[in-house]
Amino acid sequence: MDTVVIGLGFTGLPVAVAAASAGLRVLGVDASADRVRHIAARTPGCGLTTVDETVLAEALQSGLLSLRHNEIVAADSHVVCVPTPPDRHGGLDTWMLLDAVDRVGAVLRPGALVIIQSTCEPGTIEDVLAPRLEKASGLKAGVDFHLAHSPVRTDPGNTTPTPRIVAGLTPSCAERAAELLRRLSDEVVAVSTLRAAELTKIFENTFRMVNISLANELAALCRAQGVNVHEVLDAAGSKPFGFLRHRPGPGAGGDCIPVSAGFFTASARRHGLHSPVVDAAILVNNAMPSHLLHRVRGKLAELGVPMRRVHVLGVTYKPDVANVRQSPALRVINELSREAIVTYHDPFVPNLLLDNGTTLTSGPVETPADVVLIMTRHASLTPGTEVPVIDCTAGDAELAA
Repeated sequence: MDTVVIGLGFTGLPVAVAAASAGLRVLGVDASADRVRHIAARTPGCGLTTVDETVLAEALQSGLLSLRHNEIVAADSHVVCVPTPPDRHGGLDTWMLLDAVDRVGAVLRPGALVIIQSTCEPGTIEDVLAPRLEKASGLKAGVDFHLAHSPVRTDPGNTTPTPRIVAGLTPSCAERAAELLRRLSDEVVAVSTLRAAELTKIFENTFRMVNISLANELAALCRAQGVNVHEVLDAAGSKPFGFLRHRPGPGAGGDCIPVSAGFFTASARRHGLHSPVVDAAILVNNAMPSHLLHRVRGKLAELGVPMRRVHVLGVTYKPDVANVRQSPALRVINELSREAIVTYHDPFVPNLLLDNGTTLTSGPVETPADVVLIMTRHASLTPGTEVPVIDCTAGDAELAA
């Protein structure tokens, strides 16, 4: 194989398909047998909105892309794209990453390239992963094999190409990685160190967390002043410099924005630093689901409507993306389930496991309920019901038009 891609989720599958489309022989590996089976069968939706499924089918049909369940083999390059979720302290949960690195090290051969694409806290690759690879392989990083970092910058549902960031343990590692990435991307941006690359990814998403939280605080202030928040944002957007619009919402979710902000503060604490701006943004974001429920209860009290049965439309963290990780809708449903019968509809999520162990199954849009909450506005969702429909997508609880 020219390239082995470990992890075939939102970020790994695009790499595998791009490499195969560039004429490389690619093996895609995933720890989930179901995931491998769905991709091999070209099940609709297996591209997770980050891959054109027609292009995926072409890569599989060409024979340049093959798939295996959890079996890593020797290759010229290995790209590690496994999840790095937050641990209970807000830092990095490394078990999947360490397992992947150990298995790559076991088959690593002299001259090979290892690119870590998974999101990492600063210092993870140099201080943790490089020694693991050396121990498993018996080779020296930067001497016997190349080690680089090209952090995930995929935006599910957005097909606009994003430049790739890359850095290497040594200049030759960086150049070797950039050579591969130039075959997969229109633009490659090199930075000088692995820590700079790790921090770039974390700062990008922390920047968004801070500004989304600020937009939600603005929305609360506008409501208190009787002002339309979208009018304020539109007017502010007319400024030709110094303003980047962020919209209020039910809270930032997904694999990157809230996770990276946690990595930012955890890394600051380990270096004896404080990050009060980011800490405050995290608190605002974490409070949004409870804030929404408070607003929903108030709205229903105004209408004299009970909250015995609640039907939720859309549970993913953003529209038209099949990802519920860190979704504020899940937190809303978990809290609601303590006081009401909760049902949901989401075309991208057939089943949900709640914190109490209950499994919910997506039902029809018109499931009987006392109130309908729109948490994620998928393009296909058109609620048509006679009970109150409350739109929560702007971080507030307003009756849907």
